[in-house]
Amino acid sequence: MAREQLTREEAINILTKKRDELDEITTKDETICLLLDAGDAVGYTPAMRCLVRGSTPEDSIHWGR
Repeated sequence: MAREQLTREEAINILTKKRDELDEITTKDETICLLLDAGDAVGYTPAMRCLVRGSTPEDSIHWGR
């Protein structure tokens, strides 16, 4: 199944929400699930830039500029 095409703003909103959810997570399994969900939604590279490396959602999305 093809992934839905997101706008840059939608992707930034998703990453912002996931970053806020990450603050509430306490287990490794929950963290992995959150990373997978974010990666499925916006792509794994932007998700890792934001949620693992700590870049802002705006700096994590390199497409649609």
